Amino acid sequence: MNSSGRMRVLYINHTGQVSGAERVLLDMIKGLDRRYYEPFVACPADGRLTRAVTAEDVPCVEIPQVQARFGWRLSQLWQAARTMSQAVVAVRRTVDYLKPDIVHANTLRAGIVVSLATAGMSRPAIWHVHDTLPRHPFSSAIRVLAFLSRRTQIVTVSDAVAKAFRGRLPFGRKVNTIYNGTDLTQFPLKAYGDRDFRSTIGVPDNAFLVCAVGQICARKGLVELVRAFQGIHQLAPTMHLVIAGKVVFEHEQEYFETLRHVAATPELRDRVHLIGEIRNTSALLRAADLLVLNSLDEPFGLVLIEAMSSGTPVLTTRTGGIPEIVEDARSGWLVEPGDTAGLAGRLLQLSQNRPLLDAVAMTARLETCPRFSSERFREELKKLYERVVPTTTRRRHAPNPHELGPLVSCQMNAKSSTEHDFKTKFLD
Repeated sequence: MNSSGRMRVLYINHTGQVSGAERVLLDMIKGLDRRYYEPFVACPADGRLTRAVTAEDVPCVEIPQVQARFGWRLSQLWQAARTMSQAVVAVRRTVDYLKPDIVHANTLRAGIVVSLATAGMSRPAIWHVHDTLPRHPFSSAIRVLAFLSRRTQIVTVSDAVAKAFRGRLPFGRKVNTIYNGTDLTQFPLKAYGDRDFRSTIGVPDNAFLVCAVGQICARKGLVELVRAFQGIHQLAPTMHLVIAGKVVFEHEQEYFETLRHVAATPELRDRVHLIGEIRNTSALLRAADLLVLNSLDEPFGLVLIEAMSSGTPVLTTRTGGIPEIVEDARSGWLVEPGDTAGLAGRLLQLSQNRPLLDAVAMTARLETCPRFSSERFREELKKLYERVVPTTTRRRHAPNPHELGPLVSCQMNAKSSTEHDFKTKFLD
């Protein structure tokens, strides 16, 4: 604990881009009571995350980006080893200087970096696992690394992710499921005539509007969604499909080009709308008649909660953590991942049954949404922090005299003496 009596938490993120995991990170730091917690974030400078963090008045330290994917090509392995070793050095220097009570790694790659960077230290670490660990030899090595570290706790976003992460190792209480939460007040219930967003994207007011929202990548099954729509477009002449999102990672650009090609076929070009990333997701969800999340794998699916809160029913796949959110035919509808014909049939059925859509939407909003609020998420995270770092074991913080070096720079405010010292030392 620092001289002001607050618990210091250092969050580590392996990328500066903003997608689902980073939105959860921003919600975490936004919800921390600054009377009791002092947050810092370390992440790469590229992307929007640094700006979003500093907008929350949280000091942000720059670290190298970790470029590591599951694969066997020598170029990939070399890139992963090189970038990870650079990040390990940078994170260790940052931890040495800031002396946080907890190091909270917000991604799987960040977790690996943190465990390596804090080797030999007694400082508690948290791995926040947002992804389903695939079947791969590297996955076994990752599990063993987390298992052997006595000071490491694992947070997973669903029981499905927890099961995949455990594998056959007896993690016990080291693995904790804390479901993601969202600020439900940011996604108010739609009202009659709440369709202004349609005119901005060229969708008729009387259309049955299906939307998909999120990162554009192969895992989200967007090409398959467009092909399902293509199969029924003549039977559902008023149906339109809006896809909102962008490519976050460069290797998905080829997939996006395929998506644009399929959506540009003559029979679809006026009824499939690729509108890119939008700031006001709430407006689109309120304007839509149905949200579809057609993921081939989905660790959680935060957009499902956002749609439910808006009063928009959801159609999604029975994969990953989704069945822990959606009860089929009660709070939404489930189809098998990769079943394009089944998805098309369900789309057609639901477009013709407004009373059923309204009934399920109301059940989801009243019964499901309260389980996934930001307040519940933050309270469970607070309990974990208090369990990992009891009040009696928290330390006082003092800056380390040696410098972080050229790998780390930072953007900071100067509200506390430590932050002022940090800014003076590394920016001046």
